[in-house]
Order: sequence, then C-alpha cells, then structure tokens
Amino acid sequence: MKFILLGIIQLYWGIIPKYKRRPCVFAENCSHYVYRITLKKGLYSGFLALRERFHKCRPGYTVFKDDQNNSFELCLKDGSIIRDDKISPTLLPPYNYNYKTKDKALFS
Repeated sequence: MKFILLGIIQLYWGIIPKYKRRPCVFAENCSHYVYRITLKKGLYSGFLALRERFHKCRPGYTVFKDDQNNSFELCLKDGSIIRDDKISPTLLPPYNYNYKTKDKALFS
C-alpha cells in the first residue's frame, strides 16, 4: 500500500516542474520528506508526516536572527519554531540584512 503514496509523489515530481512548485520553508522539502518517511517507516507514518508538513508548511512566517548564537529561527503562524539547520536556504537573505530580533518583535 505504501507504493501508492510513493507513486503519487513520483508522479508529482514528474508532472510539475520545480520552478512551478511552491517553495518550501524546510531544508528538506515536503515531498522528499514524506517520500523518505514512507519508504522507511510505511504508509501510516507517511500519512502522518504528510499531515504534519501540510499543517506547518504554509505562508505566514517571520525570520528572526539570534544575535547571541549568530543563527536564524523561523516562526510560523501557529507558533512553531524552525531552527536554523532545518530552514530552506532560499528563504534566508544575507547575514547583513536588517532582521527582526525576537526582543524587537515582542515590543513592537
């Protein structure tokens, strides 16, 4: 049964070109993540991973720079925090960009 979900994902990769896909906020994009989990753990875990990513991967996020650790955090609308190593590099402007820090955002 897991091969049905894997086939749907492969069909998605084949039909929709990369430049037309919505950019993912995660370093490992959603379809590759769900594919990997489904292949490794099975259909049920694949659907759970799909639900989790579908819930988190949506517009409405803010990128914060942590000056103490010289790293970034991405805060989603639901309050979830994505750490620096899991954020897609395409979402991060250069380090010298004038980022909001959490302190400024909380008091603005």
